[in-house]
Amino acid sequence: MRFLFVLFTAFFFVSSCAAQNDLLILKKNNRTVESFYPGSEMDFSTNARYYEASVTSIAKDSVFLVQYDVRRVYTNLGVFVLDTVAQYHFGINYHDIISFGKTRKNFDWNSSGAALFGGGVLLTTAGLVTWIFAKPNTRYYARPELVIGAAALAGVGYLLMKSGNKTMLLGKKYKLHYIKMK
Repeated sequence: MRFLFVLFTAFFFVSSCAAQNDLLILKKNNRTVESFYPGSEMDFSTNARYYEASVTSIAKDSVFLVQYDVRRVYTNLGVFVLDTVAQYHFGINYHDIISFGKTRKNFDWNSSGAALFGGGVLLTTAGLVTWIFAKPNTRYYARPELVIGAAALAGVGYLLMKSGNKTMLLGKKYKLHYIKMK
């Protein structure tokens, strides 16, 4: 019986002393897209600049963040290691946030579009050069189908690159809600 009393008292003490932080919830059309709490990463824009930081705490109407300045530092052996040079602690009002960056949970269409665009431009350029300067029906002559196909790949890659750069602007679709924990 005494063991249960000590266990219950310890549980009550730990649960009452634990700090409860507030939450920020990003919603799209009343569906939760992302939640922000201490320890989570945020990339967002204000009127002043763009931030990529880690949340340390959320209190009242402010979000307290820390940014790490990570750089390559060369050692005596001639190799480099990544080192945290500085930490920047700051706080902002959550009303100042105007947009969030897209979260990449699945396939990254933007990077694939860049690879398609680069490869398509390279093949189109090489095909046009060999199409113009090589004689037809020789080894290095590029057929028109190859050049047209490469140009089409470059176009598809360009469209994929442009479709992945949209941010989540707060306003009609996206809303940021502040949840106060007691």
